[in-house]
Amino acid sequence: MKRVGSISVVAIAVCLATPALAQQAAEEQAQSGGLEEIVVTATKRSENLQDVPVAVSAISASALTAKGVFDTSDLNASMPNLQVSSAYGSQQPNFTLRGVGVGTELSASAASPVGVYVDEVYQTFRASQGQQLYDLEQVEVVRGPQGTLYGRNTTGGAINFITRKPQMKGANGYLTLGYGNYDRKSAEGAIELTPVEGQLGIRIAGTYVKSDPYIHNLMPAGLNTTAAAGASGLNYATGRDPNGDESYGIRGTLRFAPTDTLDVTLKGYSAKSTGGVAASLGAGPSRANPEVINYENPAFPLAPLFQLLGDNGAGLLPSTYSRVGLSDTQIEQDTIGRAVTRAEGAVLTVKAELADKLNLTSITGYDSGLYLQTATDCDSGPLRLCSNGYRSSFEAFNQDLRFDYSSGPFKVIVGAYYGWDSVTSDNDIDIFNFLSDVRAAVGLPATWFNPAGGFNGTALSAGSVPTGVRGKQHFKQNRESWAIYSEGSYELTPTLKLTAGLRYTTDTTDYKDGLTTYYDDAGNARMLAVSAYGAPYFLAPVRNEAGTVVIPATADPNPGGINKSGKTSRVSGRAILDWKPVDGVMLYGSYSRGYRAGTFNGLAYISSPQVYFVKPEEVNAFEVGFKTRFLDNRLQINGSFFYYDYKNQQSQVVDPSVTANIITLDGTMKGLELDVEFAATNRLTLSASLGILDSKYKGYDQAACAALNLSGLFPAQDGSCVQSGAGNVSVGGNPFPYAPKTSVNLAFDWDAVDIGEGKIKVHGDTAYTGRFYYDTFKDYSRGVLPNLASGQYTQGEGDYWVFNSRISYVADRYTLSLWGKNLSNKLYFPAGYPNEGITGAGYIVRALPRTYGVEATLRF
Repeated sequence: MKRVGSISVVAIAVCLATPALAQQAAEEQAQSGGLEEIVVTATKRSENLQDVPVAVSAISASALTAKGVFDTSDLNASMPNLQVSSAYGSQQPNFTLRGVGVGTELSASAASPVGVYVDEVYQTFRASQGQQLYDLEQVEVVRGPQGTLYGRNTTGGAINFITRKPQMKGANGYLTLGYGNYDRKSAEGAIELTPVEGQLGIRIAGTYVKSDPYIHNLMPAGLNTTAAAGASGLNYATGRDPNGDESYGIRGTLRFAPTDTLDVTLKGYSAKSTGGVAASLGAGPSRANPEVINYENPAFPLAPLFQLLGDNGAGLLPSTYSRVGLSDTQIEQDTIGRAVTRAEGAVLTVKAELADKLNLTSITGYDSGLYLQTATDCDSGPLRLCSNGYRSSFEAFNQDLRFDYSSGPFKVIVGAYYGWDSVTSDNDIDIFNFLSDVRAAVGLPATWFNPAGGFNGTALSAGSVPTGVRGKQHFKQNRESWAIYSEGSYELTPTLKLTAGLRYTTDTTDYKDGLTTYYDDAGNARMLAVSAYGAPYFLAPVRNEAGTVVIPATADPNPGGINKSGKTSRVSGRAILDWKPVDGVMLYGSYSRGYRAGTFNGLAYISSPQVYFVKPEEVNAFEVGFKTRFLDNRLQINGSFFYYDYKNQQSQVVDPSVTANIITLDGTMKGLELDVEFAATNRLTLSASLGILDSKYKGYDQAACAALNLSGLFPAQDGSCVQSGAGNVSVGGNPFPYAPKTSVNLAFDWDAVDIGEGKIKVHGDTAYTGRFYYDTFKDYSRGVLPNLASGQYTQGEGDYWVFNSRISYVADRYTLSLWGKNLSNKLYFPAGYPNEGITGAGYIVRALPRTYGVEATLRF
């Protein structure tokens, strides 16, 4: 999208050396001074973007190069109402479309409401969605529910990464090498061969990137002496810097077209990324002084212990931690982990012309992989308050089979889909384990067991020393999905068309072997917190300070893990009416229903009832829009107005037991989008986009909410009344997480000057992101929420501009480029997590600082 005439077409033809006839046609059009035509597959057919009556944007390969898109985070704000963020770096992106996204959900068991596809194959596992951005033909983003042709888990929309395939004509290739600050080294290339002209083509592509961390950890490796001089000898600092990454990807594609009516493509790929996990700079409970974390703050659950043992008490613990004196690229954290993301798979695509008007498409995909994150600090300081690790392996299979019939004014697609996926998670729980040093300092044995003080005032005295939570969580989730669907269109008149479609989907989810085991400091398994027993199952007795048994070992047989199942069936679909009153103008109105499958609350590690089935999410969406081209194809203005009515939108909150729970909320979203491109001259193209959102959850009665008893409910909610870590609060009227009220993108592409056989091309863009909040509690000002959090995290983020630019010399066989991102070195935090009520500090992850580099491309 955002490319024009001579600029776009020369970039495609020269930079990527693709001799497609469609591009030749576009070049002829471009030479006449107009915008190029963009062909998209949003409706499962190849159609001109301006003829598709849905809100879709496309970024071509040349535009991706011009924008300097290296990873998924670079797509942030590249088009109306698209945000990309992550608390775990570029390896695990969270996409938000029109304010609908995964928010703060961290469990591997939860699917994003924005469906991510590569060559039309659904990417089930979120951790692997950031590894496909190389040797692309196009990126297409369809906004709004896509419940007919795409199906489940697309209530927000769908993103399709389309890789380049052999053209079966001649041989070509390219090699791009780059170097940037933070010692960023990159290489990308592809080679294409045609053993049999017009019938057999082979393309092999690969990428490699290695970069150093941009945040430095000043805490040295070794024994962590922050609490009680490290008396237990169990807590060690890694001394590792966060961020930094080394990744590779390789893809091989074989295309075989033995006849004019059969086209078969087989693709195999492998990718791996290894690097430091993104780290939070942390923000204390005072907005006026966010660099100080006050552990004696009454909102912090362990404040009484710090008041007793802190600087003003026994001196075993620090009362505060201060970042004063550290820059925004420095931290002091004990456990910075390493993250490994691996994915591999294969895709078989068969397209056959069965008859003159009937085509068959079969897409079969299999992929598998791993996400591993070693113990990683989640408290933003040197104290061993929170340091969890995660490991999830996955595999998935997807099969889509559809028939496409076209005859005159009538077109119809009829298809069936089957898919299954499996995720196995083995997570390490490490909460409050600085208490191991306190336990050792006061002379208690390593077998002392009182996780988070849970036995105080019952089996143990109210003043007994608590221990941390050392646990291992295991579960496996299997999902199976079946669907049948159909969508047809009929031209009622030469200018008026009706489109309608339905999809019936059945999803079955099995949660298997759910088990969380707690250990003491000696490494002994002591208790099953989550199991089929349904209550704490004690593997060994609990003793008091005198050695007397106060809780005996459970006599019943070991219960094993939890096994539960959930099944949902839903009808989704859409109806669209579009009208072309004059050439170059299309008006449309639509209704669509989207569906996000139910899931299990996978990160439950405190108690068995916290493993529950989350209801499916549904949305009814209404939209009117227009697509226009004026001034002899030089000016394009597209826009839309939309209204969403949500039922059971899945979100996540943290309860009083510091467990992340998925809740469901009803809400509404209304907004508008505007996308403009203008070929001001044959050398200069200007583009601009605007997104405006107004979202809110339904229901609000804080007084009635505060009086409700939500204890023992899972999830702990009654409509918009939700149990937070500080008590009940109504979230009615609050906006959706990561839904900025306003977003703006401005860009230009300029063929500045011809030099010799080439020319200087200049690209510049800037993006504005308005105010948004990190979770459903908005700014934590309502009811009891100020007792839970009050620091910088609660302010959310937004009201900032980011500037990027790229200057290239493009000749026939090579390109030399100089690029820069975040040129003003803006400090902003696109991702956050509500940890202040757990660790005393809000978890906020900064974006990349200013980056810049050079790049050279050779084409052959």
